[in-house]
Amino acid sequence: MKVVEQFIRSKTGDMGTCEDGFVVTDHFAAIIDGATNKSDMHYQGETPGRIAAKLCTDAVRHLPPNTTAHTAYSILNEAIHAFYQAQNVMDQVRQMPTARCTASSVIYSAQRHELWFLGDCMALAGGVSYQFHKELDDVLSNLRSLLIHVELSRGATVEDLLTNDIARKRIVEFLQLQAELQNSSYECEYTYHVLDGIAMDVPNHVQVVKLDKAVREIVLSSDGYPTLHPSLEATELELAETILNDPLCYTRYKSTKGVVEGNVSFDDRTYLRFLA
Repeated sequence: MKVVEQFIRSKTGDMGTCEDGFVVTDHFAAIIDGATNKSDMHYQGETPGRIAAKLCTDAVRHLPPNTTAHTAYSILNEAIHAFYQAQNVMDQVRQMPTARCTASSVIYSAQRHELWFLGDCMALAGGVSYQFHKELDDVLSNLRSLLIHVELSRGATVEDLLTNDIARKRIVEFLQLQAELQNSSYECEYTYHVLDGIAMDVPNHVQVVKLDKAVREIVLSSDGYPTLHPSLEATELELAETILNDPLCYTRYKSTKGVVEGNVSFDDRTYLRFLA
């Protein structure tokens, strides 16, 4: 594989806080998007999402070339599970989902010419965009948008809410509650599946996309972009326009979070374009 473009940046501008990660080997290309911390939990001074990204990118580096999607995600999930055991926090993370090292990911297998998705990372291949979005994100993004509109109707300004995002604070309880349905055996429209080192059947929920043999240029990214384009420049341009015109992320691009005052974006972002 030949990397054409690669870029990673933290939403804060400080890479020491970035919860994204990526890795490219002779056999795999992967982006790991550690979940934004929704609790005060830290491990060795780092957030659960950042730990998840580190553990999973390292695991990808050691995957056998002919690994299947199911086996690969079993290995990644086991890496997180082993971390809990080493930290002696297994009982705690079982009881408290928000404390788990959680991540979404997309992996490209060169030998199988397949894209493997778990969570909401994105890919672009053969002119087709791929993202397996979860219903809960739409529900909570719309709720936050409603709350912002209410605050604006009461006289608040966008600048006020960028300084103090009251709407985000009001949906934090729901963001924490959604973790109750993370990898849950209770199946409903809001149940979702991600890497978290607890649910051992996670590999059964991986979405596998078999690419046409003619497809050679592939783009992978985390969900820190509103839309994925064939070039980094075009993808970054749309992000910049979104931040300029809708920094709160409640109209043009609805999200559960906007651009916090002092940050450079609403989320960490990673972009990887390569030739297979």
